[in-house]
Amino acid sequence: MPRQYNPNYCDRIAAVKLLVDTLSNRLEQTEMYKNILAIFIAILVITAGWYYFTFARLALPAGTGFAAKHLCSLVYVSGLEHDRARTMYIDPFIQPLSAFLSVNYDDKNRRVITTGLGGWQARADFREHLGCTVRHTDDSLESINDNSRVIVPLAAVTDAEREMRFDTQQLDSAISEAFRNEMGNKNTLAVVVLHKGKLITERYAEGITEETPLPGWSMTKSVTATLVGILDFQKRIQVDAKGAISKWRGTSDTRSEITIDQLLRMTSGLEITEDQSGTDPNSQMLFDESDGAAFSAGRPLQATPGSHWQYMSGSTVLVSSAVREIVGESLQENYQFVQDALFRPLGMATAILEPDESGTFIGSSFMLASARDWAKFGQLYLDGGVVGDQRLFAAEWVDYVTRHTKAAKGTGYGAGFWINRNNQGVINPALPADTFRADGFQGQHIYMVASRDLVVVRLGAASVGTGTAQLVAQIIAAMK
Repeated sequence: MPRQYNPNYCDRIAAVKLLVDTLSNRLEQTEMYKNILAIFIAILVITAGWYYFTFARLALPAGTGFAAKHLCSLVYVSGLEHDRARTMYIDPFIQPLSAFLSVNYDDKNRRVITTGLGGWQARADFREHLGCTVRHTDDSLESINDNSRVIVPLAAVTDAEREMRFDTQQLDSAISEAFRNEMGNKNTLAVVVLHKGKLITERYAEGITEETPLPGWSMTKSVTATLVGILDFQKRIQVDAKGAISKWRGTSDTRSEITIDQLLRMTSGLEITEDQSGTDPNSQMLFDESDGAAFSAGRPLQATPGSHWQYMSGSTVLVSSAVREIVGESLQENYQFVQDALFRPLGMATAILEPDESGTFIGSSFMLASARDWAKFGQLYLDGGVVGDQRLFAAEWVDYVTRHTKAAKGTGYGAGFWINRNNQGVINPALPADTFRADGFQGQHIYMVASRDLVVVRLGAASVGTGTAQLVAQIIAAMK
C-alpha cells in the first residue's frame, strides 16, 4: 500500500531542517564573533605595546621632564606665578598628557616634581646662579660662588631723539600690535627695541619687568656659537679642526672627522632627530639623560659629516662639552669663563645658563635672561664683537656666523644663527638682506638688522606664529 502524504510529518521535517540551519548559522556567527574578538584583543595588545614602548617609555619621561624643568625655571628663575607659568608655557605643548599631569612645588627647597599618567615622575632642582636641572639621581650637585652680578642699565634715547629717529605713533602702533592676544595663544611678554645701541622703546606684559629673566630656548645656540667665537679670538679653539669631540678623537670612528664648524652649522651627520614629538632623541637628551653630551656623542651617523643639514640641538650640546674641556672641567671654571668672557663685559647680570647633572651647560636650549640683556647680546654683533673698549671676538666672526651653510640649501642657516639669505637669494623680501636672528621655541627672537643698526627682541610663550618679522618690518618703516 503506497505511503500516504502526512502534512504533520513534513512539517516536522521542515522544523528540524530549520533548527539545523539556525544552529549552523549560530555556530558560524559564533565563529565570526570569536574572530572579531580575537582581532579586537590583538588590536588592544598592539596598542598597549605601542603605548608602553613609545608613549610610556619615551613620551612620558619627556613630557613630565619638560614640565618639571620648565616650571622650575619659570617659577624660581623668572618668578612667574605657578598657574600662569603652566597655562602659558606647558599645557599647550604636552597634550594629551597635560590633562593627567599633577605638579608639586616645593618652594622651600625650590624643587618641582611632576607626575604624569601611570604615576611617571620627573624632578627639577634649582641652584643659585645655575637655574634648574632635571634630576635622575639623588647625588649632590656642585654649587657656584658668585657675588659680582650687578645690573647694568641700557643707555636710552631722550624723547627728542626718539622723535628725530622714528615716527613714534607708527612705532607705538607696531609694538601694540605685537601684544594683541585675541585668541590667547600669542602671549607676548616683552619687546625691546635698540637703535644705534640705545634703547628706543620697550614694553612688558603684566608682572614682567626689565629685570625678569625669560627663557630663550634655542637662542642659546647663538650664545654657544659666540663662546666659540671668543675662544677662536683667543686662539684656544680651531673650528675647522677634526676630532672636535674627545670621545671620538684618535679613533678610526668616522665621527672623529666631525668639526666644530659642522656641529655649529648642523651638518655633523649625526642622528639626533628633533621633531618635538616627545619620543625623538632630542627630547630624550634634554629631559631623560644625566649627560646630554655623552648621549649625543653615542648617536650613530646618518650621513657623511658636512654633506647633510638637519637642525638638531644635540650638535650644540656637543659644542658645549668641547668648550668645557678647553676652559676647565669643573662647573665653577666653566661658569667663570662664561661670566668673564661674555656676560660680565655686556652687563648681562640676569643671564642664567643651565647645566645638566653632569655639569655641562645645555648650550642648545637652557638659558634665561631679561629682554634687555638679550638685546645687549644682539647689539654685540652689530658692534662687531666690541663692547666699550674691549673686543670679545674678531669682527670676522660676524661674517662667519652669518655665512650661509651650503648644505642647508633653501634654508637660511649660518652657524648658530638664522639668516635672511639662502642659495636662492633673499628669503623674506620685507626685511633687509643683512637681517639675521637668534630664534627659540615658543616664539623667542632677537632680530639684528645691520644696515639699520637695529635690534628687536621679542619674548613670550606663543603656540602660534608671533608675527615678529612683520613687527621688525613695521619698526623699520617707522624709521625716519
